[in-house]
Amino acid sequence: MPLQYKIPGYVGNALLLFICLVMIGQGNVAIGLLLAALAALNLFLVYKLDRFSDPEALLARELEMTKMREELLLAQRHLAALQSAASASAQGPRPNGSSPS
Repeated sequence: MPLQYKIPGYVGNALLLFICLVMIGQGNVAIGLLLAALAALNLFLVYKLDRFSDPEALLARELEMTKMREELLLAQRHLAALQSAASASAQGPRPNGSSPS
């Protein structure tokens, strides 16, 4: 999971846990415990989503690298073809049958 989604997920739920401690400290034990359960569930879900998305991120990166390798191979072949065409035209027949000196 991208870092831009991880940080708000973990920080927001950590703040929710802090708020539940404040609620328990003020005497609202039932509300504090409900908030704690909600925060724990959210933290667990963010963690599981983070672990679940790791193989997908690795696969996407591998596919991108494979595509880049194929594009590089095509570019190298095209460059080799251009170089061979340029060298063939440079060594081509001379006008008036003169030989290179």
